[in-house]
Amino acid sequence: MRPLLLRLAIVLSVVPLAACSDGSPAGGAVSSASTPPVASTPRSANAPTLSADDQVKLVAWFEKGRHKQGMGVLDRDLGRFKRSVAIDPSTPADFRNVHSACRDLDHDLNIIKDFEPIPDPPTQALWSSALMNLRQGATQCLTGSTANDAAQVTKAKTALMKGDTDYSAVVARLGKALGAAPTPTSS
Repeated sequence: MRPLLLRLAIVLSVVPLAACSDGSPAGGAVSSASTPPVASTPRSANAPTLSADDQVKLVAWFEKGRHKQGMGVLDRDLGRFKRSVAIDPSTPADFRNVHSACRDLDHDLNIIKDFEPIPDPPTQALWSSALMNLRQGATQCLTGSTANDAAQVTKAKTALMKGDTDYSAVVARLGKALGAAPTPTSS
């Protein structure tokens, strides 16, 4: 009975996880024409084989409404940020668009920072690195977009892309550990 419940829990958690990292709202499809291409290779996408108990813990962590929902919102707002900086901002309207995307991302990060640790230490290390880089980038982005400073926004973009690479690795590790192959493409 336990293996059946484990398989059911994995299937129920993998469907929303597979939707992560495409820049769309959870479960939504996005055409590749609307999302700027970003070269991103997750650092450590090879997940170790987890024991049944560890898999149950990982599924339980992910299935907690706030984790699944939080990762979906983070994914959506990272995609929105990328679209906002697909061109270098130069007009006040460009900077307002970037500022709005960075403000939403900053808001997400303020909520997500209080998530319980991921019960897989290598994945948690990547998650911590992702959050640190995303936080740095969001802060720089808000500063640069408020001052209409394109150089500061570019600096923020670098930190955010680094954080997004780690986030993609987290999604890949979770997917592999849960028996799915989520798209390792960045948000």
